[in-house]
Amino acid sequence: MPQIEHAFALAKKVFSEEMTQQGAANQLNQAYKINVNSAKIMIAVYGRMVRGLEFKRALSAPDMNYYLATFLAEGRHEALRNPVKALWLHIEYYEKKNSVNLNALRELYATYSAISEGFKSSESVQEDFLKAVEIAAKVPQAERQRLLKSFGKIPRTRPVVSLVFERNPYVVVEVLGRANGYCERCKSQAPFRKRKDNTPYLEVHHKVRLADGGEDTVENAVALCPNCHRQLHFGRAEA
Repeated sequence: MPQIEHAFALAKKVFSEEMTQQGAANQLNQAYKINVNSAKIMIAVYGRMVRGLEFKRALSAPDMNYYLATFLAEGRHEALRNPVKALWLHIEYYEKKNSVNLNALRELYATYSAISEGFKSSESVQEDFLKAVEIAAKVPQAERQRLLKSFGKIPRTRPVVSLVFERNPYVVVEVLGRANGYCERCKSQAPFRKRKDNTPYLEVHHKVRLADGGEDTVENAVALCPNCHRQLHFGRAEA
């Protein structure tokens, strides 16, 4: 840990032009026997992160964690935006070039990007994604093909917060019993039986959403086949 702390401090001086990269690398070599080229990488990565630029040679996950944590401590969450961006650019570059998954660095990215951008609910993340899909659908096909190639094959991840309702299990059982294996909207038989207990698969839907103040009662719930359930959530309003 002392060597990465020293590297960070020296990198700041190099970035502010108080000393040269070579001089800083020599100090790290003399103090900790770090290879001069490795020391130069530790210093150069700092500058790339501050500017939000891609870097091709990376620090270890613990050292990267120290850099990100120190950026946060010294400049609060706003100071993380460029370093987090630079880290993701490195992940995309390295994974594509070497056909590997940088799982440890991905975990750091997910954690610090959430701190930088603020935690979102899973619902808002889904809403953002659906809006992005709408925008993508309007892009000409030739441009879409080009953009497809610019994205990595493995998506980035981020932590989310989620508030859930503690639903009444007896409401579910009563509603499914009332339906007796048939969708209460289209009147079709349940599409399949569940592997676990061989009961008909239907989904319990609240007529007035719990999020909108609806009650968790038998009267406010219906048993639906998956198709009808999705239609009510995403289909066009019926006349």
